[in-house]
Amino acid sequence: WLPGVPQVYYVGLLAGHNDMDLLARSGVGRDINRHHYSPAEITAALQRPVVADLCRLIRLRNAHPAFQGRFSLLPSDDETLAMQWADGPHSATLTVNLRSRAVQVQLQGPDGSQAHPLQQAAAAGSPAVAL
Repeated sequence: WLPGVPQVYYVGLLAGHNDMDLLARSGVGRDINRHHYSPAEITAALQRPVVADLCRLIRLRNAHPAFQGRFSLLPSDDETLAMQWADGPHSATLTVNLRSRAVQVQLQGPDGSQAHPLQQAAAAGSPAVAL
């Protein structure tokens, strides 16, 4: 949600784990997050809800016109983090209650406002959006 061009490592994209076996074999510290995925592992990972949620979030970030605009950190209290992207009539607002872990994503366009499916996933406790 932050400014800049997002970069996601494939281990993160696939919600992978540290590869302790590779680290032990190589002795190279960075190999802990350089798992060599087989095609079957990739196919299985793509079926996981957390990965599907992350892919939806990436598509939103790439496609919604608000992300071509300006980023703002919105005023909020000590228990809330609120961020917004805005470009003309388009906006995307993320509000996170740090105490309850409730997440709200509000998208605005020329036709009005809507909640994004990410919000429903957060309400259902999806690990992709759990903080």
